[in-house]
This record gives sequence, structure tokens and C-alpha cells, in this order.
Amino acid sequence: MSQTNIGRRVRLIRTSDPYTRLKRGDEGVVTTIDCTGTVFVKWDNGSTLGMIREAGDDFMFISPPVAAEVVKK
Repeated sequence: MSQTNIGRRVRLIRTSDPYTRLKRGDEGVVTTIDCTGTVFVKWDNGSTLGMIREAGDDFMFISPPVAAEVVKK
């Protein structure tokens, strides 16, 4: 997954984590993506659970990619 997805809003479809209070439809912001592809999300409810699609987690992007900052010369 591309680092350009950092800052995008996501909506939870499902998670395989039996201990989380997250539920389908919860929303949050991607904060980082590690080298294994785990997508870390700061959820609006305060949770910071990472999403691992290979483990059964799923989410959808609900905002476009954040534009790169334009540097003036």
C-alpha cells in the first residue's frame, strides 16, 4: 500500500480483532503504513488499531489522496 494514503479517511468494513470496540461503519484517518502493509488508523472513537487485510480486516477509503505539498522555488 502506498505512503500516499497517509492522511486519507477510511471506513471500517470488518475487523478480525475480537477485542476491539470498533464496529462496521466506524471512520478514521490513516496515520502510517509499515513495511509489512499494516495500515495504522486513528479511529474517530479514539482507537488506534492497525488494519491487516491478510488477517481478515477490511476498510474502504472515503476521501481522495492528500495532495503533495507544492514547493515554491
